[in-house]
Amino acid sequence: MTKVEKRSYGVDVSSHNGTDLSEMARSGVKFVIVKTSEGLDYRNPKAQAQVQSAKANNMMVSGYHYARFSGDADVAVQEGNYAVSSAKQIGIEPGSYLTCDYEQGSGNETGGNREENTTAILAFLNTIVSAGYKPLLYSGAALMKNKINTGRVLAKYPACLWVAAYPYKGATNAPDFNYFPSMEGVIIWQFTDNWRGMDVDGNINLLELETTVSVSQSAKVPVVLNSWIDNFGDKWVKEDGTFITDRSINLRKGAKLTSDIITTLPAGSVVKYDAYSRHGGYVWIRQPRANDQYGYLVCRQGNTPWGTFK
Repeated sequence: MTKVEKRSYGVDVSSHNGTDLSEMARSGVKFVIVKTSEGLDYRNPKAQAQVQSAKANNMMVSGYHYARFSGDADVAVQEGNYAVSSAKQIGIEPGSYLTCDYEQGSGNETGGNREENTTAILAFLNTIVSAGYKPLLYSGAALMKNKINTGRVLAKYPACLWVAAYPYKGATNAPDFNYFPSMEGVIIWQFTDNWRGMDVDGNINLLELETTVSVSQSAKVPVVLNSWIDNFGDKWVKEDGTFITDRSINLRKGAKLTSDIITTLPAGSVVKYDAYSRHGGYVWIRQPRANDQYGYLVCRQGNTPWGTFK
């Protein structure tokens, strides 16, 4: 059994974040919620490494599934089974929290009938609970109040709401409870999308978190992650991935805005990369090229991505 005391900090991560969570642990993170899956055809390619890093750093780990079932209860059951399968594959065991992330967009339509939305959400939660997981429901405060009957959800699963409400923009270190979205049944509050300037969602639990998964001694052994410091003092982390640009971006000989330009990649360019670095307000990725050479390009400025990751 694992417990996290109330008023502890947590983060949620997806493929847009890295796989080394040790800096977050050093900053005080006690729990991590990893994106496992979406709809019926997407699994987070970084999830397993993120789960391993969370466990290695003694953080409580759980998962979330981005819903695309809208108000269709039958599809919600299918997605629930897909979420369970995805969670098990990456090491999030039954007894852990598993979240239904219910938002507008990416194929999910929340503008339909409020009660149909709620029935579908409950169908998803019932499915994951029958598989042994502890249920959470995530959404923004306004959507929860207007398009979900949270009273019905809480009647069956008390204190299961994970609500997002940001008092203000920009990097935030701590929540301001003067702006807390007063709601019943909230167990976790996501209060910022840029906690401590790390470009990661910041959360705080209002109630104690408890899972029935025992942390084995082997899970506590630190995972060796491939990272290094370059000649400029910037940290790089090994990570294989694909980035698709959504604008013209300069490919440079170094990871500095003053580095020579190799070429300008047009919007829609597909870039295979093998490492990333966060410095100077940008996130850079490294593209392997011929003859053991590399190209470097910006993929994110501050909180704004310059494309999508696959």
